[in-house]
Amino acid sequence: MINIGNYCRNFIKKSRSFLAGLSGSRRIDVFLFAAALVVLAAAVSGRFFAGGEKTRRIDISISQRGTELFGAGALGALIQEFEEQYPDLRIQTVESDGADIVFFDDSEFAALMADSALASLRPYIHNETQAGQWAVPLVSFMDLFFYNIDILEAANCDRPPKTRADFVAAARAIAALETAYPLALGLSEEDPLALRSSLYPWVWASGGDLRQAAEAAGRNAPPADAALSRAASGIIVFFGDLHSDGLLAPGSFEKTGAQRLEEFASGAVAMLAASSRDIPFLRRAAAGLNFGVTAVPQTAQGKNRLALSGIYAGISAGCAQSDEAWTFLAYIAGRKQALEEALDAIPGSFPSAFPAAYAEQDPLLSKAWEIFEAADIVDYFPADPLELETARIIREQLAGVF
Repeated sequence: MINIGNYCRNFIKKSRSFLAGLSGSRRIDVFLFAAALVVLAAAVSGRFFAGGEKTRRIDISISQRGTELFGAGALGALIQEFEEQYPDLRIQTVESDGADIVFFDDSEFAALMADSALASLRPYIHNETQAGQWAVPLVSFMDLFFYNIDILEAANCDRPPKTRADFVAAARAIAALETAYPLALGLSEEDPLALRSSLYPWVWASGGDLRQAAEAAGRNAPPADAALSRAASGIIVFFGDLHSDGLLAPGSFEKTGAQRLEEFASGAVAMLAASSRDIPFLRRAAAGLNFGVTAVPQTAQGKNRLALSGIYAGISAGCAQSDEAWTFLAYIAGRKQALEEALDAIPGSFPSAFPAAYAEQDPLLSKAWEIFEAADIVDYFPADPLELETARIIREQLAGVF
């Protein structure tokens, strides 16, 4: 390797003898030219050798949605850890459009799939589930039935409803108080999770599925024509009856799930189906609210059935550096316990689920965990191609009974 210092010294030494034979002005001109050559050589050499020692850093962009879902603190801490372990990779947060890694929840899954916005993960993992082919599940939540303990006690209900009959009896007793509405549905079309949160859990709790089996619908029938199951149609009629009897809070088709949660937090609504994801919100929004959780009432006594929802991350179909993006995605997935704890998530992980310390130490979260452990978990894929058509049919039938 050339020693640039020795090279410059030898160059200057040889130049002196040449300069001695020149006149004053020519000597100065030649000297300045020589000096410039030396400086240029040093600069070029410095850049060359520095370039050989410096590693180029690669930027990986992640969608802003990640911060919205997990909070800047929890996700930021993992990003800092990652960059310390992988100094060649830098994480930058950008708007969702154009991000290498996209964070999203169930409400966004179907649209991303319809737009072919996610790259397949099969080159990196061998996951037999539909979700695992396109995204990494980071945090899982469960369906729950929330009830206001004080309102139920005022209505002489000493325990939350377990069956549909229990629920109707409790709803009638609460309605007689005229202080709160028994049940609220948030079915606004502005809420992408409306049916998933308010209606689907009742179908699964009744022992049914959303759609008829393929054999029942006819093997030659187009997938979009698949009919609703008997359980789904029965729930629609059940909600129509509740509406007719004045047991539902008004505005079922105008209110979103978030608005219904606020009504529950204020004590205006006694019961509603929601997600374990909403427990921290209710605790923050209403510190004095005395509420409990149980399974969604079943048609009859038996083992509970419920589904899980989740937050995911996937690689954008337009990502030009998928290997580097997968490095970060795999790291986040391996440290997702920190994200679960930040959200007090129940069950948190699935299917390899076990109660985290924050769940065991908290009575309400511990109760939610017991409900999860005692239930059968429904195989529900939010990006199912039939999802949008199912929602359309359900809304059409709901309009006929309200």
